[in-house]
Amino acid sequence: MKQLRLIFPIVCLIGLAVVFLNRPPSPDKSATNKVVAVEEKVAVEVSPPVDHKMHIYLIMGEAKTVANSADPIHADLIERCVQMNEKKEWVPVVDAKSTEHFFVRKLLNKNKALKIGLVAVTRENTKIDDWIDRKTPENRAMRQRVKDAAQGGIIDGVLWFQGGNDAAEGASDKMKSFVSDLRSHLRDPNLPLVIGQVQDSPGIQAALAKFKESDHVTAIASSEGLKMMDGLRDDKSQVLLGERCAEKMSELRLVYDKVTPKAPTDLNFIDPHVHAMSVTPLGLRAVATWMDERNVERCIVSPLMHKGSHPQNEEEYQTMLENFRPYKGKIDRMCIINSGDVKSADEAITILHREISDGAIAFGEHYGVGLMFDDPKNLMLYEACEKVGLPVMFHIDQNKNMVEPGMERVDNVLKKYPKCTLVAHAYWWRQLGSGACDRQLQEHPNLYADMSGSVVIDVLNRDRVYAREFLIRNQDKILWATDEGWWSFGSKDKQALQHYTFLEGLDLPDEVRRKIYRENSEKVYGLKK
Repeated sequence: MKQLRLIFPIVCLIGLAVVFLNRPPSPDKSATNKVVAVEEKVAVEVSPPVDHKMHIYLIMGEAKTVANSADPIHADLIERCVQMNEKKEWVPVVDAKSTEHFFVRKLLNKNKALKIGLVAVTRENTKIDDWIDRKTPENRAMRQRVKDAAQGGIIDGVLWFQGGNDAAEGASDKMKSFVSDLRSHLRDPNLPLVIGQVQDSPGIQAALAKFKESDHVTAIASSEGLKMMDGLRDDKSQVLLGERCAEKMSELRLVYDKVTPKAPTDLNFIDPHVHAMSVTPLGLRAVATWMDERNVERCIVSPLMHKGSHPQNEEEYQTMLENFRPYKGKIDRMCIINSGDVKSADEAITILHREISDGAIAFGEHYGVGLMFDDPKNLMLYEACEKVGLPVMFHIDQNKNMVEPGMERVDNVLKKYPKCTLVAHAYWWRQLGSGACDRQLQEHPNLYADMSGSVVIDVLNRDRVYAREFLIRNQDKILWATDEGWWSFGSKDKQALQHYTFLEGLDLPDEVRRKIYRENSEKVYGLKK
């Protein structure tokens, strides 16, 4: 046993000596050590704490046009810069000597306190169409990626690169749709966009430059003087384009501050499209509180068929009337009848006469669920409202009061009931680009449109020059409104706040502003009475 105790440590020592003598020699290369150091630092700093003051830039478009691959032997970490990896983790950036990295370095050198986050949303061999269609994997990935990015800080802008894989024809209008949808998704109608030109596709670059001319916060980083090697920019060109992108982005950020307006202070709003739990004891108190917070002098509550919003029986009807009495002259109300709940216009007229005697000043929000806009069940209601003199505020979407492109069915109703005032809402605005909205407002004296809901800001923001001309041309027909309700009162959400600020950014004449913010609602709904 004593001998065994002596032999065991000797065997161990011999084994260790054999391992040591047979191990491969350690390479003594500073470059390799540098790579190891970089890798260790990256591994340690994966997903650093989220900094909600971090300024995030989205890199979007065709992957092959964006960056050369990194050479880790010659790479350095970019201080004060992180990027989101595929696992949604924020990791340090290894400088790949690529366009976006020179873009970042330029911005960081301008502001020593700045911290930047980069989020790549790119795919190889894609067309603009791939990013617009919500059914494509590119669009789905983009929307999720952008949503995740927004959790890490403030999204300050977008770098877009589009190469020769796309056709020039129609590219300007396609970009308009894509950028509008992206801004809507981020709830920032003024999000800056810098388009980095790609040298090998002059046609598509000219089309994108045309888009820039109609967009209020888009700039082009020129490719003039840049060179290509093996389909990618050479090192000097990477530097130049990245720095040009940074300069353009800095210029747009200054523009952003100018085009992001504040709510008007020279007048009070009238909001003719609000929803509330009018049957519940405190439902209208929530409305009154919201009005005081939002500088809304008067509003009109439209019932929805939710319990608490619309009375379900006579007792609830009387409770609703009692709730409105303290707010006379401040909060008015609409009334509603479901399409199909009456068998004749005369039956509807009887109901509406009672509603009018109890204070209703309009009919809406008229849904027409599952019906075409001019369905006979809807026509009975339009006829009844014309006979009793109630304006009708209607909703259009994919399964309510449905219409085809051109909205001929709306024309039919407007012509059939010329003394019935109709106020358009929701997807009616989606045909603004086709000219149908403008045409109908010009042709029909009994048609108006309220600006409530997120759709309106989105479509008007696609072309602000046209939007301004449209609003001035139809200044007597447009009613400012929000479509806010019990679900959004008190919300600080960007989407809600846009309704109070968007028009101010269009620099409308004062007379037009006053008509849209107040006077048209007073006229259509008889509020001065």
